[in-house]
Amino acid sequence: MKNRIITAVLGIPLLLCIMYLGGIYLKVLVALLVFLGLFEFSRFFQTKVFWDYLVIAGLSFLILAYIGLHDSHFALWFYFQLFYYLLRVLLSGEKPVEHGWHLFTVFYVVGLFSFIWLIRDKFGFQWLLFGLLVTWATDTGAFYTGMRHGKHKLAPTISPNKTIEGALGGLVFAVITGLIFAGFTGYKLWPLGILALFLSIMGQIGDLVESAIKRERQVKDSGKILPGHGGILDRFDSILFVAPSLYFVLDFILNIA
Repeated sequence: MKNRIITAVLGIPLLLCIMYLGGIYLKVLVALLVFLGLFEFSRFFQTKVFWDYLVIAGLSFLILAYIGLHDSHFALWFYFQLFYYLLRVLLSGEKPVEHGWHLFTVFYVVGLFSFIWLIRDKFGFQWLLFGLLVTWATDTGAFYTGMRHGKHKLAPTISPNKTIEGALGGLVFAVITGLIFAGFTGYKLWPLGILALFLSIMGQIGDLVESAIKRERQVKDSGKILPGHGGILDRFDSILFVAPSLYFVLDFILNIA
């Protein structure tokens, strides 16, 4: 717990500072998170890793995100990265389906991390901050509520320590955070409260997805780069689902940005 707190105290201000500055600083940060995430995810599999595919597909997707993720550009990227993957595997004499985790990795790691940049670039720092605060409130509420009142298992086959009471506590903390954020920013209370509730649910789903992947691959943590937290994917598993959810809500549904 001590290492966890120290890492958070040192890491959170630095993370927020970079996200506030945006621009090249945030682009470099997202790229770093992506490549660390790709490395961690590749360690889940005891098979040959096509690093050239992961790097080329991942880097090209990041470039698309940085210049603007238009439908036509994405369609071309999807076609060429899939073609390159299939050609790369076949020429190596490997099985395309057996190595299909490479495709999943690019979408799961690069695709989802890219939304951190997309939110900051299109909607500004305050909405990225909102997503982070709701996520952290959910994690904190779920942890302490589950520790004190947790009795009923939420998903025992995936994550035995998570409880229904903890999940509900996370939702309550998230909604309160959303309402406080609305009070400081001048937005209406009910849209922010509902949005915080939705993001909290998505964040908890993201946490369970990461837990399910690690359980399937029989690993405890994705890495050790963050003392007390594990790897990048361990720390950002909820954000990977919160960020795209927030982006699409702001872009298409509530129109509150």
